[in-house]
Amino acid sequence: MKTHRTLLAVLALGLPALAQETPPAATPAAAVESAGLRTRGLCFQLDSPPADVFVHDAAGDGSVPGVRLDVKSYLNHEYSGLPIKGDNLVFTKTADPAGLKDSANVIARTKLPGGFKRGIFMFLPGSGKPGEPPFRVLVVDDTRQSFPPGSLKILNLSPLPVSIKLEKEVFNFKSGETKVIEDPPVAANRSSSMVAMAFKDSQWRKIGSGIWPHPGSKRVLQVLFENPKSQQVELRGIRDIASID
Repeated sequence: MKTHRTLLAVLALGLPALAQETPPAATPAAAVESAGLRTRGLCFQLDSPPADVFVHDAAGDGSVPGVRLDVKSYLNHEYSGLPIKGDNLVFTKTADPAGLKDSANVIARTKLPGGFKRGIFMFLPGSGKPGEPPFRVLVVDDTRQSFPPGSLKILNLSPLPVSIKLEKEVFNFKSGETKVIEDPPVAANRSSSMVAMAFKDSQWRKIGSGIWPHPGSKRVLQVLFENPKSQQVELRGIRDIASID
């Protein structure tokens, strides 16, 4: 009996030491953060956005299920963690990797820019060509370095050159060009008078005007695009309310 009690005492003393030496298991969220990408899904100019979106590494061996990506019509603080390390991504309707071989299941494809770790996957209408996915994905870097607080990030997705005048300062954009305007010029009311012009048929045509409040500590995406119904270039703003870490 004395030997049995001694053995129990030794084991009891050893258990705390063993517990201290064993590192805590990483949480699923932490594992995802360390493994791959932090992204947000944004649908733009879509009457019928994709209901379910799963992201796959195109270079995978077909055994790893896709990771769900939430796609919203606005930007908030909610990021999706994607444990993906490749540059070529495929977006499908299901998590089943077998869906990569079914063109009817593929909704978009994209290639990440070098060094991309965090940003926005903007879902846009596809080309409409036979055999191509119904959507295309534009990758927008939203790191502090690329999109600092208090700035505007303007994307000219239209086929025309565009000029935007904020107060007395003019910013020109080629078709497909993206520019960041840090701390945009404002009047005494902390807002900018804005006039936008598009160059069409050898002349500048006014496409919009208004008042843009300064983003403050937040950020604003401004997207120029051609409305397929009117064939006119339009401008739409999306405020990003997420804090920047």
